[in-house]
Amino acid sequence: MSDVAGAAGRRLLLGLVLLLGAGFLTAPLATAAPACPAVALFAVAGTNETSEVANPARSVGLLAGLTDPLARRWGDDLSVRYVPYPASLDRPVFYPFSEGRGAERLARDAGDLAARCPDTTITLIGFSQGAEVVSDVVHRAANGTIALPPDRIAGAIMLGSPRRDPRAPNLLDTPGRGVLGPRPTRELDVYDGRVYEVCAAGDPICATETLDVSVFRDGWASGAHRSYPTVELDGVPLFTVLERAMDAVVVRATTGPVS
Repeated sequence: MSDVAGAAGRRLLLGLVLLLGAGFLTAPLATAAPACPAVALFAVAGTNETSEVANPARSVGLLAGLTDPLARRWGDDLSVRYVPYPASLDRPVFYPFSEGRGAERLARDAGDLAARCPDTTITLIGFSQGAEVVSDVVHRAANGTIALPPDRIAGAIMLGSPRRDPRAPNLLDTPGRGVLGPRPTRELDVYDGRVYEVCAAGDPICATETLDVSVFRDGWASGAHRSYPTVELDGVPLFTVLERAMDAVVVRATTGPVS
């Protein structure tokens, strides 16, 4: 298969995975309570983009360019919630504690929603350190160590993850791996292709070969690491692809399968 055909196939696959995930993993929201949206999108911002006291209803950082148009278009049918966490390298807390707090908050918030709203389609997206938070949660869910069942995660996307594994489902064929090393890929098998990595060419956080302290310290601010809104999949900007996929998710969740 050519690179162009492969990219086109991955773009189509992404849309179909999220679309079908919304159809088969959840039911339409015809009888849901007002507090239960048709679709919930949990967004986890990147390093230095948010804080533990941030307002979950307020978009921040790079992902706002994706979530703001979706929130305006879909209103109450799509609940966009940003996960408050330190998002720091060393201040106010060191990176492992920052990421861990983010994962605990995402697992708790998404788990509570899953328990309260059985018909809500739950999706996750994270960028940078936020991508590791999402990675952490999808792996914990797969292992059954949190109160969020893996079958409630209809789709998850990780952009520029320091834990990226090139052997996992990737939307771009970018050489290298995450600067912190990958988590076990086999744990993602339970998602049957609903979880994807995206790593831009030249991004030192997700496309490195060795752990370098200077890369870990400085790579978060690099141009390649912040290029995801304009990274292209078969000539289409990534954020446009993801926005269309989320549109399909909301349509599916609010109207039900088309007979």
